[in-house]
Amino acid sequence: MLFLGCTYAGHKTRFANLRRHVATDERIEPTFRPVEGWNDNGLIERMTWAPKPVRGRARAVVSARAFAAIPRPDVLWSAASEVLLPHLWAQTGPLSRPLILDLDWTLAQQEELAPIYFGREPKKGLRRTFAEMQERAVFSRVSLFTPWSRWAADGLRERGVEERRIVELPPGIDLDEWQPRPELSAPGEPGPLRVLFVGGDFARKGGEILLEVAAAMKDEIVVDIVTRDDVSPRPGVRVHRAEANTPELHALYASADIFVLPTRAECFGIATIEAMASALPVIVGDVGGARSIVSDGVNGWLIRPNAEGLAGALREALANRPRLIEMGAAGRRRAERSFDGSRNDNAIVELALSLASGSPVLTPAESRI
Repeated sequence: MLFLGCTYAGHKTRFANLRRHVATDERIEPTFRPVEGWNDNGLIERMTWAPKPVRGRARAVVSARAFAAIPRPDVLWSAASEVLLPHLWAQTGPLSRPLILDLDWTLAQQEELAPIYFGREPKKGLRRTFAEMQERAVFSRVSLFTPWSRWAADGLRERGVEERRIVELPPGIDLDEWQPRPELSAPGEPGPLRVLFVGGDFARKGGEILLEVAAAMKDEIVVDIVTRDDVSPRPGVRVHRAEANTPELHALYASADIFVLPTRAECFGIATIEAMASALPVIVGDVGGARSIVSDGVNGWLIRPNAEGLAGALREALANRPRLIEMGAAGRRRAERSFDGSRNDNAIVELALSLASGSPVLTPAESRI
């Protein structure tokens, strides 16, 4: 079985978790191939006469060439739909194999979020037509879609994908690694609320909104920010560099009272489910697939991604600190029920085996996800 995964943003963490969970599954012989968008020492990257985005796309297409490898695998899994078009010849005639496509949005949803996500206007005219043709060509070769959220699944339905080809299956995390801290804060503990933000793309994920609120609430909250972007520390705000699944990152979750991600554009949010597994209540921008993760008022708050929305939720949290432990526990239960990485990734293997054998594919309810 070939696993062709992406190495950017949350997809990098998702692919690493999937690999860890299925690599030793004796029912399959897995091959893992990452799709990379850049290689500093590569020939493509040295072609400086071409625009950098073009070189990046070319590198990704080359990285995905395992999709068309011969001899063919029995089943393919991919999260890299945008670079499969040049390799689709391998999904024709006797070469065709069952294909599972893992995705967190559709083209229409991507273009709706493009101004915030990519800093550009949505594609129009011939560019949009070509992109839709490419999506249609790839989708026509897919046996089964595993969207991460109800939002992404609805996007597929709007695109005309039949219900029988959709199994909503969110990425999971290792719940043994992501645990509540041994001693939770006592109800009503005095002192500032300890706030954690984890987001690589600082501006898109609402980091500037958090800084504005932190300045206005400097006597009420202290903030830890984890990001790859350059952010200057300031009174009451500490900035960290921490890679996914590292002891440093785990320690930051363990020392927090609440997790915030006032994101302006988001498909899912793996950092949010890490927070829930750590028994932290969460405050998340009500965009994209957030509603598949957060139950407003139960395990956190869904907010309008602006300073007013974030400040309002934080003040409500401050006024009801004993309730935060209850909300965190609800988040942990939700993570155990829906985001157990070992169980969810095992379901991918079960789906692959069903496709390979020609057996009926289980629905999400039947597969207990």
